[in-house]
Amino acid sequence: MRQKKGVFTMVSLAVASLLYGAQSDYQLDEVTVSANKIEEKIQDVPQSVSVLSENTLQEREIKTVEGIIQEIPNMSFSPLYFQSVNFRGINQSMFTSNNPVTIYINGVPQSNSYAYQASLANVDHVEVLRGPQGSLYGKDSIGGIINIITKSPQNEWGGTIGAEYGTDHYTYTTMSVGGAVVDDVFFINVNGDYASDDGYITNLYDGEKGIDETSNHNIGVNMTWKPTERLSVQLSLSDYYNRAGAMDIVGVPAGANINSYSRSDTKFQDWDVHNKITTKSNSQALNLKYALDTMDFTSTTTHKKVEANGIFDLNTAYNGLSSFSETTHKTSTQEFKLSSANTEGFRWVGGVYYEHEDVDYPKYGGQYDYSGYGMGYLSNNDASKQEADTYAAFGQIIVPFASHFEWTLGGRVQRIEKKIDSDYTSTSIDLMPGVVVDSHHYDATSSWTAFLPKTALLYKINDDLSVYTSVSTGYLPGGFNNYAFSGGKETNKFEPQKSTNYEIGIKGDTLDGKLFLGANVFYMDIKDIHVYSYSNYVMTATNADKAHSQGIEFEALYKPIPSIEMNGAVGFIQTEYDSYKIYNASGHLIQAEGSTIERTPAYTAKVGIGYTDPSGFYGRVDVRAQGKTYYDPENTIKADAYVVGDVKAGYRMKSGLDVYAYVQNITDEDYIINALAQTIQPSYDTLVMFGEGRRVGVGFKYTF
Repeated sequence: MRQKKGVFTMVSLAVASLLYGAQSDYQLDEVTVSANKIEEKIQDVPQSVSVLSENTLQEREIKTVEGIIQEIPNMSFSPLYFQSVNFRGINQSMFTSNNPVTIYINGVPQSNSYAYQASLANVDHVEVLRGPQGSLYGKDSIGGIINIITKSPQNEWGGTIGAEYGTDHYTYTTMSVGGAVVDDVFFINVNGDYASDDGYITNLYDGEKGIDETSNHNIGVNMTWKPTERLSVQLSLSDYYNRAGAMDIVGVPAGANINSYSRSDTKFQDWDVHNKITTKSNSQALNLKYALDTMDFTSTTTHKKVEANGIFDLNTAYNGLSSFSETTHKTSTQEFKLSSANTEGFRWVGGVYYEHEDVDYPKYGGQYDYSGYGMGYLSNNDASKQEADTYAAFGQIIVPFASHFEWTLGGRVQRIEKKIDSDYTSTSIDLMPGVVVDSHHYDATSSWTAFLPKTALLYKINDDLSVYTSVSTGYLPGGFNNYAFSGGKETNKFEPQKSTNYEIGIKGDTLDGKLFLGANVFYMDIKDIHVYSYSNYVMTATNADKAHSQGIEFEALYKPIPSIEMNGAVGFIQTEYDSYKIYNASGHLIQAEGSTIERTPAYTAKVGIGYTDPSGFYGRVDVRAQGKTYYDPENTIKADAYVVGDVKAGYRMKSGLDVYAYVQNITDEDYIINALAQTIQPSYDTLVMFGEGRRVGVGFKYTF
């Protein structure tokens, strides 16, 4: 009861500060978003939305999707060669590889945890829509949307070029250039970025240094054709590559406190097989928009291919043994949409969506020691092929009434069909080289149909301030275990995860436009949660019955004087498994009723202050904090809370040149960003991964 009173007291204070403000002769820039597929003020959208401008991305050194996530209340990620996102207690689905938050850039959806990345080199702004998104976007998302909006084409040629250099020979370069080939008719933009560092980890096995070196690039090409005033056609191409070596990982023995270890413990590692993974992706998107008299027609056609190949030494006690993974994901989508042309009054959106996905795992497994069973060393591989087809119809209407009210009603009907063909083999490595000692085959098909409604009510207190309430349903598709040693369809199938989300919020401008403040409380019922366990070299996937999450989120942007800007984004959350009883491959009963949902920080916070002098000098300080986090459903693996600070200072010249220096993680804080229970390595039972240490760097950016 005390917690509930505290939450509503904070909301009351937020409301009071919005309703009473002082006058001023300057104000923040008006923020407009396209969350409802029309341009409107952010306070007129009946859901929680975060917006990051191009200038915000640059000043806060945000270059990646991970950087965007760190700005959003109650959103976090746990990297381990792929990006696993948690939002309000919803985690990545292990065997579908779907994250709860979908990235959109130029119409291409990306929720797969491999290549969960996008170039920010040609970005106008980023909109992060928090909560289920199924009535407006072709691809459903249970947690939210990161919508990356690229710059509109211009006749005049221009662009940016920049570079940075920092600790561990970190290098970063970026460029974007574009303009009209034929004025007002045909435009092109080419953009990209490249980043690398030499690493700092030494391999004790062979003395090699920098085994954690990384490199990656993003390249994008956007071509826009406007043959008439009504028709616009855009072709977008992208290419992504990432190569990563060893991770900042340390093995923690059973019974030890993971928080007593530090990043320095990862500096010397002993790998007889060099850990590495390469990820490549390319995408193509064709967007066509035709403006009719009273409505707009939009067609979006996309294709994306992702390849991820890796080898990992998870068995350091056994020389030569490794784990391996090779996968190819191909996704093709088609969306047709009609929407009303007006931006006020009665508005509507409706569309249909089709998606086809092919997932191929020719290699997925590892080499293990079965000497205790008299079988020597075995190589276990589960080669599988999966296909999925999604058919959906979606739509939303906004109905104004009684002067200051707007009612939103939307929904989505979808059918998902999946099939898998899985072949597991266990092959002798040493005793009978090449001989298959065990095998298992299963194939299965399944389909799921769902209706996902949404409703919201918005009350406009005035032109600058609104309150809203909403109820929406979320959906994370089901699937099959693609690392199955036994059993058939029913044993290896898991059902879709579903959620019902309730939210009440307020947002708007006050203090004569120099303060924007948003606050919301939410409650979410979650059913059939996707969970998996790993024991005795066997993975199992199933559903936990029920869970819930509830919390509060605040966002603020304040400009007390023209040269100073303050920002803050804070989220508090409480999550709990209401029913969780599953058996792992060893027959051990895992009971997690009453436990906190794993990978959900108790709170997230990001606050900062920036100063810009009229002469061109500027500086800013940012502080990011994350609360305690459990990394297993039984809450036996707990990472402590942490605080990380960043500083940046620079000088912008009238010529367009910006030179700057920065320090990230200025106190060199040791903080845990991932932890995994494991049973492969006999000398420890938990793998712990640390965030990046202090990085000192300098850079420049030239705008022309």
